[in-house]
Amino acid sequence: MESVPGNYWGKLLNNFKRAVCCQDGQTVSVTVTQTKNGLRLSQHGVVISEVRTRPGPTHSVVDVLAALVAILAPAGRVGVLGFAGGGIMAPLQALGVETAIDSVDLDQAAYSLFRKHCPEWIDRVNWQQGDAVAWLRQQPAKFDLLMDDLSVPGDGDVIKPLITWEVLPGLIGQRLRPGGFAVFNLLPRSKGQWKPGLAQIVGFYKTARTIHLDDFENRILVTGDELPGSRELGRRLGFTLQTLGSRQARRFQVQTLKENLTSTAPGVPRRATS
Repeated sequence: MESVPGNYWGKLLNNFKRAVCCQDGQTVSVTVTQTKNGLRLSQHGVVISEVRTRPGPTHSVVDVLAALVAILAPAGRVGVLGFAGGGIMAPLQALGVETAIDSVDLDQAAYSLFRKHCPEWIDRVNWQQGDAVAWLRQQPAKFDLLMDDLSVPGDGDVIKPLITWEVLPGLIGQRLRPGGFAVFNLLPRSKGQWKPGLAQIVGFYKTARTIHLDDFENRILVTGDELPGSRELGRRLGFTLQTLGSRQARRFQVQTLKENLTSTAPGVPRRATS
């Protein structure tokens, strides 16, 4: 990584504060940490994005999201709501996914970080600053895969926005091609309670699978008209993560989800947004 002036990180953090302030009128501290492989963005102790500057695994939830793109839509049109610093790009490149990612986010500062430190991948991203719902309503129904990776600060933590539960499930379904897939990176809507929130999303789709992660509180919900069975999806996901070299390769379980919605989250130590 190139050397940077001593005051660079301070200025960068100030840029993040200003960017988030413009979103909701409140100043929210985002911590930027330099790591061995790139940058880490975190908020309230929760990792928002691991931004690698070279292809490879992040060993986080993002690896699973990237693996799902590689499995379900490696050459189709992919949309990501919530780009943060572009953490998904390094594992996608390592997996050989060459399709461009269409993405929307309110945070210009995080995207500027991506452009500065990952210039070789800029042409792989069609990024737009804006509101996710407004952006999605303007898109034609031609996505092979749409991913909700949005998060917002709330009560000293990082949570999913209300639109994840109340607006996006139906809207995302309307913007998919026939046979397309929707992927939701979720956190519980209330303390440990998954059933009400999951039911709101699953009701819009014919089939659904949940991916439970041993190391994170997140659940990843995969939906569509027709999905591989839980065992087959688990096998393909494990193989793809192993190919990537991710530590998540053996630290997840896939379950079929439609009618028997579980009501409590498994006891796990961490949560992550991307």
